[in-house]
Amino acid sequence: MAALAGGDSATPVLEVVDLGFGPAAAPVLEAISFALPAGHFMGIVGPNGAGKSTLMRLLIGALTPACGAIRFFGLPMDAAHRRRILRRVAFVHQLQEHRPTLPITVEEVVAMGHPDHSRPWWRRASAGGAIAAALARVGLEGFARRDYRFLSGGQRQRVRLARALLRDPRVLLLDEPSAALDTPAQEQLYRLLRSLCDEAGKTVVMVEHDIAAISSFVDSVACLNRRIHHHAMRGEQVPPTVWQEMYGEHMHVVAHDHRCIGCHEAGEGAAGVGG
Repeated sequence: MAALAGGDSATPVLEVVDLGFGPAAAPVLEAISFALPAGHFMGIVGPNGAGKSTLMRLLIGALTPACGAIRFFGLPMDAAHRRRILRRVAFVHQLQEHRPTLPITVEEVVAMGHPDHSRPWWRRASAGGAIAAALARVGLEGFARRDYRFLSGGQRQRVRLARALLRDPRVLLLDEPSAALDTPAQEQLYRLLRSLCDEAGKTVVMVEHDIAAISSFVDSVACLNRRIHHHAMRGEQVPPTVWQEMYGEHMHVVAHDHRCIGCHEAGEGAAGVGG
């Protein structure tokens, strides 16, 4: 297994060991291993059908691995520990294009993230302070009473992130959170996630398609297509052979001002994770 990302020798917050999923003759994922410390921001990139969303579903225990192990905070992700783990792990799905048809306030959406939300005795008013704090953390002070339906895509995604933060998770898992967002909203989201790592010690794992968009914000990038072809740390170049293995053709990513700004067919070159 790869060394603990970031060089920390302490018990990792998230550890994946030789994880596999799918039939042995045609595995969806195989030999997936990595370990992340507190405060680490890892991006996962790869082509369509690479197994990125499947990996996320395995991490939250929605799917059962064919082999290998997943551990959060030293605890195995299994039936005995899943509920306990998920009180400290939050998952943010892709932002869907459709909007709710019935009126719902931002406060009501965020309240759904409370661990006791479904309990008959729970009242939203009891979490008013925590809801306000979560909205402030994502830059949406004063939005509690607004109608969620009429927010921009970027604002709705930040509301959903506030919902995830309501339970004060130690780990955030995000599956293509920038889908349907324009470039300014994407960068605002990535900066917010970066601040959650740096200022609050959250560990973030984020699936995205575009390494160019995330390279300035993450600590490492795992290049995934059924297996992890390369796990690049901050400041490390991804060899062009990795892109060829993943996408089946020669790729060249041009870096400028510590960001990867484009990729195209070429013979030489390497992509980097921003330093």
